[in-house]
Amino acid sequence: MNLIEITNKFPIELDAVKYFESIRWEEKKICPYCNSGVISNRHKDYRFHCKSCRKSFSVTTNTNLHNTRLELKTWLYAFAIIADAKKGISAKQLERNLGIHYETAWSMYHKIRGFMKIDNEENNSLKGITEMDEAYLGGKPRKARRKKEPVGSIKDYDDRLSELSKKGFTLKEGKYKKPYKKEKPKRGRGTDKIPIVGIVQRNGNVVAEVMEQTTSKNLRDMVKKHVDMDKSVLITDDYKGYSEKISEIIEHIKIDHTEMFSYRGINTNSIESFWAIIKRGILGQYHQVSKEYLPDYIEEFVFKYNNRKNDDMFKTLVINSMKDR
Repeated sequence: MNLIEITNKFPIELDAVKYFESIRWEEKKICPYCNSGVISNRHKDYRFHCKSCRKSFSVTTNTNLHNTRLELKTWLYAFAIIADAKKGISAKQLERNLGIHYETAWSMYHKIRGFMKIDNEENNSLKGITEMDEAYLGGKPRKARRKKEPVGSIKDYDDRLSELSKKGFTLKEGKYKKPYKKEKPKRGRGTDKIPIVGIVQRNGNVVAEVMEQTTSKNLRDMVKKHVDMDKSVLITDDYKGYSEKISEIIEHIKIDHTEMFSYRGINTNSIESFWAIIKRGILGQYHQVSKEYLPDYIEEFVFKYNNRKNDDMFKTLVINSMKDR
């Protein structure tokens, strides 16, 4: 659902409240405290009164939106904006779009990532041709290697500057930067960046998690947790963590990236494409992600990847927001 549809379908807050009620209770409203169906009509503050336990409640009571102070219509706008952003949006952008404080937008976004995690946990079984790989996030970007200019070209520049000076042109001299060292910069496993491990089913879903130590045991446990080992084949690179112990539990093929990246369908291109989405999202939208909250951001990218063929991510977020906390 896009923003225009939300505006037309829910012109006032009461319309949004009724929509959330239909998602949570479908036909009959039930007290969240005592499960009684004997309740009053809706009051002006959108709350109900239970005639059995004598408690008042609203549609958000004891749900994942419990005690929210924002209008439910604002939540609907947030669901639509975030679901539509393939690579995410910043909390500052959400602040501007919804007209709320930055702290509120930041907190709201992380709560929505929690709703995404619910969906990810329900759709994490993979089978068939699967690919497994690691990505490393954080730290400063690698500097591009720059070749040192030949000595002869420096003299040519000096001659041209002298000619231009005689003609009245003066170029302000900036700070001289030495050429970068030609040694190949470290990357991936050779750095202190945070490792993320992912498994993707070709043309299917993906699972990913932050993994402090990419040991053979941890990688094998992840395969056991998320992959149907009897009905799958696993493709990885030749990292030593993908040891023979993984081959003992699942059909396993390694491809040596120092020799080739793909051979007759044996490749890790699908999981590499997923890493590209995450890296572009973090670099272009979030710019910097702390280690503490990185798992939440990964949940967002996993949710959007797994629902990439589903146009109604919006409704999934509404449904998960109404589940019991």
